[in-house]
Amino acid sequence: MPTAPEARLKIPGPKAEYPVMTRAPVLVHIGYHKTATSSLQQQLFSAPDAPFATPHGDRKYILSNRIVLPQPMTYDPGETRKMYESFLRKSQDNEQVPVFSHERFSGYPASGGFDSTIIADRLQRTFPDAYILVVFREQLSSILSMYSQYITDGGHGSLKTYLSEPEPNLRRAPMFSEEFYRYHRLFKFYQDKFGKDRVLGLAYEQFISEPDSFVETLCNFVGVEHKKREFEVTNEKRSECFQILQRFVNFTLSDNQLSKGALLPFPNATRRFGKLSRPIGRIFPGKLDQMLKDRLVGRIQSRFDGAFAESNAELQSLTGLDLGQFGYQLPSTTTTD
Repeated sequence: MPTAPEARLKIPGPKAEYPVMTRAPVLVHIGYHKTATSSLQQQLFSAPDAPFATPHGDRKYILSNRIVLPQPMTYDPGETRKMYESFLRKSQDNEQVPVFSHERFSGYPASGGFDSTIIADRLQRTFPDAYILVVFREQLSSILSMYSQYITDGGHGSLKTYLSEPEPNLRRAPMFSEEFYRYHRLFKFYQDKFGKDRVLGLAYEQFISEPDSFVETLCNFVGVEHKKREFEVTNEKRSECFQILQRFVNFTLSDNQLSKGALLPFPNATRRFGKLSRPIGRIFPGKLDQMLKDRLVGRIQSRFDGAFAESNAELQSLTGLDLGQFGYQLPSTTTTD
């Protein structure tokens, strides 16, 4: 395991070298959403045999409450850092890397990531010595997956409504924006905040196809020993048919931030009905579910044809990843040799 400052970590792809230093003092994992964040949080960062430690276990909402939610003029980075001093010391004594992991750190896709740079600034002021992990997912797949998550979280809008909120030119409230999926901008923002050598970008598709290589790259990046481990599937995808029923429940019974003004408000209606996703989902024929999914995929492909190619070319240059092999849009003149 190389630890000398001059050693180099090679990530597959062009221009993909990061310096391998001694063990990182802090790792901040910002997501994105729907990029195996739960698997990483539960089966790697919180695993008792892993060289990582998390401050709250499965209560990651505490991170959001302390770092994401405070009103901008009330956030105090010094006070927040003090809350974690004992955790940071304990992690150091145990030769573990302390990890602050929450996909909300990258913003919320359904609201266009309106606060993503505000959160980045807070993280830099609170943990200026941190190393940053950013995990991307091919945009069209991510949008489809996040639309389903939006329904799971309480939304009732159709895909068309989700992608095109009324009065987009006024933006009185946060809404979906395709700019959120031009990943290179936020990645570059973090590089400017923390330094190029302390920001690592990886692809969700790498984790799916070669999880051991993905974890090895991460471990090398933060200077800890890598051990092979198996990952189990978390957050099983709901059927498209069930999500149509969930939309109806959200509209009629659930009064929440994503679906306001229920006709007959019922406490925790979205969550309670969601627990039935597996048994109810089995009722519908697979062909019908696939037909509904294909229709959604077709609409997303038509809407965003080529929309992210230039951004992905920039991202590829910044990270050294070969995004073309994972199906990311790229300009026709861009090569991935």
